[in-house]
Parts: sequence; structure tokens; C-alpha cells
Amino acid sequence: MILTVGNIKGGVGKTNTAVHLAAVFARLGPTLLVDGDAMNGSLMWSQRGDGKGLPFTVVDDRSQAKALRDGKFAHVIFDTEANPEPDDIKHYATGCDLLIVPGVPESAASDGLFLTLNLLQALGVTHYRVLLNRVRHNRRKEADDLRAALQTMNVPTFQTEIPDFAAFDKANAKGVPVFAVQDERAARAWEAFEAVGKEIVHAEALVQHG
Repeated sequence: MILTVGNIKGGVGKTNTAVHLAAVFARLGPTLLVDGDAMNGSLMWSQRGDGKGLPFTVVDDRSQAKALRDGKFAHVIFDTEANPEPDDIKHYATGCDLLIVPGVPESAASDGLFLTLNLLQALGVTHYRVLLNRVRHNRRKEADDLRAALQTMNVPTFQTEIPDFAAFDKANAKGVPVFAVQDERAARAWEAFEAVGKEIVHAEALVQHG
């Protein structure tokens, strides 16, 4: 399966999403994460600690051809650049099985999300799904309002939401997935991404048998 994580707006948790989806799918088969962002957030994550903390292979976009040639990967996850051009969005959106669009329930981030969705609609892209990301427990109304707006627009949206937990920052700092850090919320954080993975696999199964 080929998954792409992208949004015109930066700062919406693309890298965290890509890393943890790669960790989920690594349990299903060999997985490659391609870091296409100039900041190389995923690649830097993989190099922290002893550089062996992630259960999948991470390369930058310049090395992806060699990695794909030499490796036998069942799943490939693309962490895309921030502020992409429309042509870039068309390129990576049409080259995957599912485009995952992280959306943070805050006004500025939501503006970028809707701009992304309008562009996808203009490009005729239909195989995408919005993931409500960095959801704060004390700002529930914002998440509910964003979900309601997406439902009104008939935008496909994951039922699972990713909470805004400090455990994710700890995982990044140590170069590991969130399930490998000592934090009282780490288990809940990981369970959220496992649930997203199940939604993706279920949706793919429906497409194959539909």
C-alpha cells in the first residue's frame, strides 16, 4: 500500500502522522518512509538516539529510487513537503492509494485545510481522507465544529482523532515511536494511530472487494 501524508498548511503534524502510520504498517509488512520535506523531519527523527529506534526504513526523496529498487517493501509512506505547489499536490496525490490530510481544529490551520480540500476537488482527486490531528481535550468544541463542517461538505474523514499529547514530542526527541516512551498517555497515543491504521486497512479491503 502507498500512503501519502500532505497538506498545504505546515505545522499540522504531518511528520508525526507519517512516522506513526509507518510504525503501524511496519507490523503488517516491511515498510519504507520517504521524507520529501526540505526540513527532513522524519529522517531526523530516525537518526536520533542510536538511529535504530524506528521499526522501518527512512530515506529522503533523493534516495527513494535506490531504496525501492533494493528493498522489498509491502508499504510505502510519503511525508510530503510543506507549502507545496499545486502541481506537486497533483503529483503526489495521484501516485498513492490514499492521501491522508491532517487537519488541526484551529482557525489558521483550518483555513489551510479547506484550501487543500478545494485544490483536491479542482484536481479531481477523490482518494483522500482528513485526519483530525493534535486535538486538545480542553478544546472539544473546535474539533466537533470542524468535523461537522467536513460532514456538511461530504469530505471523507477518519472517525479516529489524534490527541495533542506531549508523549509524541518525547518520542521524536528519543527517535522512537510513541509506544516506546515512558509517559502515562503513550499507550493512548499509540492506540489512536493503531485505530487509524485499522480504518485504512478496512477501507482498502472494501475497495478491493467492492
